[in-house]
Amino acid sequence: MTTGPSTLKKLLPLFVAGTLGRVPIVTLPIASLLLVAERSSLTRGGLASGAVSLGAGGIGVLVGRHLDSHRARQVLTALTIAHLPAIVAFIAVAGTTNTGALLVVSLLAGATVAPVGPVVRAFLAEKATPGDLQRVFAWDSISVELTWIGGPLLVSLAILVSGSAAAVAISPVLGAIGVFAVARQPARSAPHSSASKRWLTPAVLRLIVAFALAGAAFRAVTIAVTEVARLTGHDQLTGALIAFWATGSVLGAWVVSRRGSPSVPLIGVALAITVGLVGLGESSIWITGLLAFISGVPTAPFVAGLNTLTTTVTVESAHARAFASMQAASTVTAAIGAAIGSAAIDRWGPSVVSIPCTLLLLGSARLAAVRSSARVALRVQVVE
Repeated sequence: MTTGPSTLKKLLPLFVAGTLGRVPIVTLPIASLLLVAERSSLTRGGLASGAVSLGAGGIGVLVGRHLDSHRARQVLTALTIAHLPAIVAFIAVAGTTNTGALLVVSLLAGATVAPVGPVVRAFLAEKATPGDLQRVFAWDSISVELTWIGGPLLVSLAILVSGSAAAVAISPVLGAIGVFAVARQPARSAPHSSASKRWLTPAVLRLIVAFALAGAAFRAVTIAVTEVARLTGHDQLTGALIAFWATGSVLGAWVVSRRGSPSVPLIGVALAITVGLVGLGESSIWITGLLAFISGVPTAPFVAGLNTLTTTVTVESAHARAFASMQAASTVTAAIGAAIGSAAIDRWGPSVVSIPCTLLLLGSARLAAVRSSARVALRVQVVE
C-alpha cells in the first residue's frame, strides 16, 4: 500500500515550505564563499562559509524550545526579519581584511536563517499517521535533495545574471517565502508537559550521534568527488557529480515512498558499502559519477529512516528541538569532515576517504538500532 493522494495533498504545502525554506541552508554557504573569495581570498571565503553553516545549524538548538511551542511562528518571523539586515551587512563587509568582523557578520547571516526544516518535520510527525510516517519522511528527503539540486543551480544563475552578491541575496527572499508557507499552517497541538524536559533520552542521543557521523562522512565524500573532477580535468562537471548523487537519492526516496523499506540499520549498512566505493573511482570521472549515483540511492532512505525513528523515540512536545539538534550535529561534524577530509585528500588523494567514511556510516547504522520504551527494536515497517 502506498501513501494515499489525499495524504500527499494535505501535506503538500509543508513539503513546498520545507523545500523553499531550506534553500538558504544550501545557497548561503556556497554564495558567501564565492563572494568573499572574489573580494578578498579563498581562505577567508572558507572561514566565512564555515561560520555561516555553524550559525545556521546552531540557531535551531538555541531557539528549539520555542519551535515546539505556539511561539514557533513568531520566532521564525523574527529571524526572517532580522535576516535581511544581516545579509546586507554581510555583503557590505565581505571584502574586509578584518577577520573578526568577517566572522561576526558571517555568523549573524547564518544564525538568522529561520530553521524551517525542523519545524516542517515536527508538523509532518504530527499530521502523518503512524503507517505513513516512513513514506512521509521519504518525501521530505526528496524535498531536501531538490534543494541540493536546485540550490547550486540558483547560485550559478544569480552569479551569471548579476554577480556573487545577488547569489547571497537569494537567501532572504526564498527564506521569507518558506516561512510564510509554514506560518499559514494551523499551530501544532503538541502537548506541553514535564516530559518535554526529559526529551534528551539515550535513544535520542544515539540518533543525534548517528546524524553527526553521517554528516562527517557525507561532507568528506563530497570533497572527494569534487577532487576527482579536478584531478581528471573536468572541473566544470563538479556540480554534475553532486547532482548524480542527489538524483540517486531522490530515486531511493521515491521507491521508499511507494513501497516502504527494510530496517534503518540495514539501509545504513548498504549506504556505508556504496559510499565506500565512491572514492575508489578516482581515476575516472565517469566511474565516480556512476558510483555517486548508486551511493545516492540508499542516502535519502537512510536519512528518512533516522527522521522516522526520531519521531518514535522523542516525546511529541520536543520533536522540533530534536530535529534541530540533529541538524546542528550534522552541520558541525560536516565542517570537521570538510577540514580533515580536505587535508587528507590533498595529501593522499580521493580514495583515502573510502575506509574512514565506510566506518563512520557503519557506526551510524549501528546507532540507528535504537529501542523504544517497550524495549522492542524499532524497524521501518513495510506496508503492503
